Parts: sequence; C-alpha cells; structure tokens
Amino acid sequence: MKTLHLLRHAWSSRDDASLPDRERPLEARGERDAARMSKRWSQRIEKPELILSSPAVRAVATARIIARGNYCEALE
Repeated sequence: MKTLHLLRHAWSSRDDASLPDRERPLEARGERDAARMSKRWSQRIEKPELILSSPAVRAVATARIIARGNYCEALE
C-alpha cells in the first residue's frame, strides 16, 4: 500500500519586503528545523519514491533538505 506524507515548508524569511511571496528563501531557523525534521523522518519513514514540491523557493529548499536526509537523489 502507498503512503502519502505531507510536509509544509520550513520557516521562511520576510526580511526583504520587495521579494514576491514565491521568492522568499528559508530563514536560518528554517534550515535548522528542516535538517532536524529530515533526520527524524529518515529514522522513522522509508525512503520516499517521489517528492513533489511547490516551485516556491522556500518549498524547494525544504524538499532538498528532506531528500538529502532520506538518501534520495538531489532534486533538480
């Protein structure tokens, strides 16, 4: 049976008000939180077959961190 796991992007930066919402990067806290979550997931969840992400910068960055922690191929 297939299992679906949903994950929201990590904490994003609001430092640059001129950036469109889609272009907001992760904050340092978000990077730390995503790495911590990635470690927890890799210990409890089987390697995912597929990771889908929003094209938003913060979502892609979070997905890459999660993928690295789960020994997946790097996202292109």
